[in-house]
Amino acid sequence: MAPGAVPLPLLVLLALLGALLPGPGGAQISVHPQQAIIPRGGFVQVNCSASCDQDAVLGLETQLTKKEVASGNNWKTYELSDVQKDSTPICFSNCHNNQTTASTSLVVYWFPERVELAPLPDWQPVGENLTLRCQVEGGAPRTHLFIVLLRGEEELSRQLAVGEPAEVTTMVLAGRDDHGANFSCRTELDLRPQGLGLFQNSSVPRQLRTFVLPMTHPRLVTPRIMEVGTRRPVNCTLEGLFPASEAQVYLVLEDQRLEPTVRYNKDSLWAKAWVKGNTEDEGTQQLMCAVMLGNQSRRTWENVTIYSFPAPNLTLSQPEVSEWTVVSVECKAHPRAVVTLSGAPAGSPAPSAQFLLNASAEDNRRSFSCSAALEVAGKVLHKNKTQELHVLYGPRLDERDCPGNWTWQEGSQQTLRCQARGNPTPKLDCRHKGNGNSLPIGNLMTVKREISGTYLCQATSLRGEVTREVVVNVIYHQNKMVTIILVAALVIFGTVGTAAYLYNRQRKIREYKIQKAQEAAAMKLNTAQLCLLHTPPAAPRRAVLELSSALALPSPPALPPAAAMPGPSPGLCRALLGLWAALGLGLFGLSAVAQEPFWADLQPRVALVERGGSLWLNCSTNCPRPERGGLETSLRRNGTQRGLRWVARQLVDIFEPETQPVCFFRCARRTLQARGLIRTFQRPDRVELVPLPAWQPVGENFTLSCRVPGAGPRGSLTLTLLRGAQELIRRSFAGEPPRARGAVLTATVLARREDHGANFSCRAELDLRPHGLGLFENSSAPRELRTFALSPDAPRLAAPRLLEVGSERLVSCALDALFPASEAGVYLALGDQRLSPDITLEGDALMATATATASAEQEGTRQLVCIVTLGGESRETRDNVTVYSFPAPLLTLSEPSVPEGKMVTVTCAAGVRALVTLDGVPAAVSGQPAQLQLNATENDDRRSFFCDATLEVDGETLNKNDSAELSVLYAPRLDDSDCPRNWTWPEGPEQMLRCDARGNPAPSVHCARPDGGAVLALGLLGPITRALAGTYRCTAANVQGEAVKDVTLTVEYAPALDSVGCPERITWLEGTEASLSCVAHGVPPPNVSCVRSGGTEVIEGLLHVAREHAGTYRCEATNAQGSAAKNVAITVEYGPSFEELSCPSNWTWVEGSERLFPCEVDGKPQPRVECIGSGGTSEGVLLPLAPPDPSPRASSIPSELAPGIYTCNATNRHGSMVKTVAVSVESPPQMNESTCPSHQTWLEGEAAKLACIAGGRPSPQVRCSREGAPGPQRLRVSRQDAGTYRCLATNAHGTDARTVTVGVEYRPVVAELAASPPGGVRPGGNFTLTCRAEAWPPAQISWRAPPGALNIGLSSNNSTLSVAGALGSHGGEYECAATNAHGRHSRRITVRVAGPWLWVAVGSAAGGAALLAAGAGLAFYVQSTACKKGEYNVQEAESSGEAVCLNGTGGSGGGTGAEGGTEPAGTAEAPLGGEVFAIQLTSA
Repeated sequence: MAPGAVPLPLLVLLALLGALLPGPGGAQISVHPQQAIIPRGGFVQVNCSASCDQDAVLGLETQLTKKEVASGNNWKTYELSDVQKDSTPICFSNCHNNQTTASTSLVVYWFPERVELAPLPDWQPVGENLTLRCQVEGGAPRTHLFIVLLRGEEELSRQLAVGEPAEVTTMVLAGRDDHGANFSCRTELDLRPQGLGLFQNSSVPRQLRTFVLPMTHPRLVTPRIMEVGTRRPVNCTLEGLFPASEAQVYLVLEDQRLEPTVRYNKDSLWAKAWVKGNTEDEGTQQLMCAVMLGNQSRRTWENVTIYSFPAPNLTLSQPEVSEWTVVSVECKAHPRAVVTLSGAPAGSPAPSAQFLLNASAEDNRRSFSCSAALEVAGKVLHKNKTQELHVLYGPRLDERDCPGNWTWQEGSQQTLRCQARGNPTPKLDCRHKGNGNSLPIGNLMTVKREISGTYLCQATSLRGEVTREVVVNVIYHQNKMVTIILVAALVIFGTVGTAAYLYNRQRKIREYKIQKAQEAAAMKLNTAQLCLLHTPPAAPRRAVLELSSALALPSPPALPPAAAMPGPSPGLCRALLGLWAALGLGLFGLSAVAQEPFWADLQPRVALVERGGSLWLNCSTNCPRPERGGLETSLRRNGTQRGLRWVARQLVDIFEPETQPVCFFRCARRTLQARGLIRTFQRPDRVELVPLPAWQPVGENFTLSCRVPGAGPRGSLTLTLLRGAQELIRRSFAGEPPRARGAVLTATVLARREDHGANFSCRAELDLRPHGLGLFENSSAPRELRTFALSPDAPRLAAPRLLEVGSERLVSCALDALFPASEAGVYLALGDQRLSPDITLEGDALMATATATASAEQEGTRQLVCIVTLGGESRETRDNVTVYSFPAPLLTLSEPSVPEGKMVTVTCAAGVRALVTLDGVPAAVSGQPAQLQLNATENDDRRSFFCDATLEVDGETLNKNDSAELSVLYAPRLDDSDCPRNWTWPEGPEQMLRCDARGNPAPSVHCARPDGGAVLALGLLGPITRALAGTYRCTAANVQGEAVKDVTLTVEYAPALDSVGCPERITWLEGTEASLSCVAHGVPPPNVSCVRSGGTEVIEGLLHVAREHAGTYRCEATNAQGSAAKNVAITVEYGPSFEELSCPSNWTWVEGSERLFPCEVDGKPQPRVECIGSGGTSEGVLLPLAPPDPSPRASSIPSELAPGIYTCNATNRHGSMVKTVAVSVESPPQMNESTCPSHQTWLEGEAAKLACIAGGRPSPQVRCSREGAPGPQRLRVSRQDAGTYRCLATNAHGTDARTVTVGVEYRPVVAELAASPPGGVRPGGNFTLTCRAEAWPPAQISWRAPPGALNIGLSSNNSTLSVAGALGSHGGEYECAATNAHGRHSRRITVRVAGPWLWVAVGSAAGGAALLAAGAGLAFYVQSTACKKGEYNVQEAESSGEAVCLNGTGGSGGGTGAEGGTEPAGTAEAPLGGEVFAIQLTSA
């Protein structure tokens, strides 16, 4: 129920009270409710009651859809529905021809259809006013509809909705806090006084973006010059932005737009981009930085000079020339550059330089340097390039490189130093002029007298050759004793030989063989001595013998054992004894003249031992019986081994660089000596590279020094200085004294950029391979070099000149041409406050940015310092920053809200040094406030006051402002312009009733009838109804007071046709008289005329009613204010009548057709029809009738119907009619299991026929056919006729089908009778008989066996007969019979059982055959076993080495044995026509 609806019992009670309690002065009419508020489209019930002493005519006049829901004596209740707008229904009554009226006020409420806040500006400057505008469409009642403007949840303005669409505005001063704030508009329909709720609706919020863009220009930091092909950073900063993150930065170099990286820090931004110099941009270009925020921008321009300065081009006419060739050296640079060429004569500055050079050998590997200088934008730039000249010249052998005379001591260790110069490097070879022997150059060797002589040294290269004679002198002492001994020995051996020749030849030959045997024995002894030098002390004698053999020294004489030599004859022995005695006397005589040739030997003579190592020395002599001997040395000895003529000692802890041990023996009162040389070597265990400088400037030289202490001998040492894996310098110390140890190598290197981070190291190589040892290498720990390049320019510092206390600003410091930039350190400080910069690197450029925050203690001029440090050097820049304090001004009102007529003081105050201006009027003195006093009037309401403060800091004027608004309170004003006194309107059109009042606070206006009746809805667009007519009193009130004014409203309205005076539907009866009339209400009284729809003739007077008078008529009432029209529907009623077509006299009903008897009767209202049986089986039976129109309430369909005669009776309120109907019943075909069984059985050979009968009326025809094939064509049934058949019954009312399954049965036939095994069975054996029959239904199997057959077994279905242990009685004829309901069939089979004599015969034959086979097999087995055994024995003998198998022909070719050998021919012999297997046994 709608909120305005009143319960029906209450309305009835009110109507009775109104009727029983007449008011004074006669009949009165009342209406309830007098005022109601309902939703749009809702409904309400209105009660009209009259206090009349007789039945009065009551009605309700309204344009709304109404329906009478209840009535009584002088009261009626109407339901008004679909109420779309405010309305004033009027209740009227006619009592004693006196018409009275009463009205009720219906107020419709509905919610606004559109609430929209006008779009806000994209950006709003801070400190400027912003207008908020909200539009509201729809919504009622407007007197209770408020529009509220909101900032977030803060209420800015609240106003009544006025007009359509309603629009409200308010002004807001934009501030920083408003950035990102959501502004919205909300409507509030307050129906709580009417017992409803508070209904709210909000617009889509709109976000405001405020901004502050300072008047200062951005600071642009950029390099003044930039080379083509390089990239340099530029940065642009601006402070005082809000919000800084929304600002956009554009960096443009002429027409090339850059892509900056922007960083934001509170109210400042810093943008960085990289500028690349292109060839087409060469020259002075303009770099622009534009910062855009909101709809404003700030720009800054700087000039950048892009230049091209390629490195100078240094060229040699030929980089590699022959000696005495003229070479042109030329250097060219940029046309505006000035070059300097090393080696060129001084001249005037020019972009090129050149000179000629006659190349000599001294110019080989000469470096030329070219430097170019170019001035760009007042700055001088330098670039240089170097080139090396290679001069080809022939070999040089000078006295300084290859001395011509060398004198050495025999046995000393020396190195021939002879080096040839030339390009390409020549090859040097020195050979003896006499024997052509080669003299080793650069290698340490032991000097022997054989190398003395004159050598021809030849240096050869592609450029020619050169020779030089070198004389080598060897100093040694000659020994004449050796010559004497050799001559004496020659004489003695000649005498002995002559004497020996006197013997016969056989004796000489034997002696010769004995001598050869002695020599062989001596050789073995010498070989054993040589091994002593390379074996441990356990075998010193063997080593001595081997060493003697290797050095071709005379070995001690050795005699063969007596047992191994043939004994001479006694005469020969005596002769020889005499010869040996003479030889002894001769030698004794010679000893008086010269000493005997005895010697001492020391091996090894020269040895190289690792420092701290050990060595075995063998000291030996050829003295037959030395008295004593030993080894003299200062070294420590560890072990000693001795023999008759030798002694071996182990020397340990050898640390001295060079020692000379002496071997001595006492022989025949003489001392024999041999002197050796022992030198030590030390591996390069310590290789030290002197520490490099911490930082090395690029382009300057630094020293590399390598030290290898203790390593030696130095002459075998080579040092190499390396940069990574690249050799810088390599030096060999060949020719140094043998005792020299340790080495130092120093080199000067030019530092380059690419050397940064490079590892420098030193490698030492001790090459002892010429001494039979190896190559010993070691390297120092690598040392990393750090090179740097620091631009001479000072860093570029970008910082604000002014910095407010408490604010944060970005400062940046940039420097180019740094290497490596990542190693640079940056120091940024503001006064005593050190900043923490963020460093950005790009190539060789560095950019440091930091945030500077000033405090009150730093107020004043402070110095901002930027120091860039790299490699121990630094570059510094300083700039002044003024730190100031400037608080925002304070604008105050003595009272922000005052009543009208009161004095108000406005004060604007700022800092001590600031000058304030209040509404354009400046203060008298800086630092003093500005004041303004005024007497508040209504014109000052919502007046805004502005306060500006200016402060001059370091020549720059700064501004800050504040604002405030004054609110003046005054009483309401009701003027005729805003609230007219008289209103005259016609009823119907929507009008807006306005009565506006001015005042602060905003007054509320209320207009109502003086008697407390209706209330005007002010400011709402609504329809004007006659109920609004009258005089109203309008009151405007606020807290300051109120104002009153009377307003008169006159309403004129058009005619109205209601249901009482002009009903919508009228019913006439055919054949009677009637007239059509309509009564209309209106002022002035209207004229009413009715015309049939589609016609023009006006209906007047009495009519004789006929069916054609039924239809719709249009009645129209008109007066001066308008017209009203209404459609009236006329209905003509008449009695019932039958028609043959719609209700036939004969009707046939079909069972199951779901048809009902159609019998339609004409009449109005629709007659009621009923048909009842009048005789026979239908007596008293009700005939179901088809409804005139299909509906869910149709009669139930009968399952059966009795035929016969039925009487139909049609009746309505205007009469009745009767008709007789004959009904007959028929049915469609029908078959079931009883008339057509679904399973039928045929017998094979009988006639084929399906038993199917169908019921129905008329009688149906039945046809059957096999599914998938035509019906059976055979007259007799066969097995193939089994299957599924479909039978179809047909008559005039339809068909019925049924599926029949036909099975065919047949007589039994024994199809198979078999025995297993076939052919017979022996006594005691088993056999089985199988019988298979074909029949349907399945046949029963039975057997007939021979008489006397026992122990017969049958299977479960009797199809198998089995016998175990057959006897003679089981032989005979067996019969199998198959039987079913349709017959019997049998077959016979004969089984034979054989006697025992047959098996005896068969067994005897089989036994004889088995004996013959066994004999043959035994013979074969004996033969094969013998052969195999022979082969096996032969193989076993072969594998053991104790037997040989002779198989086949044996010695024909010598076959391969078991071990792969070849047998000798003739080891076996085979007779013809057979094989012989023999075993030959051999003893182990």
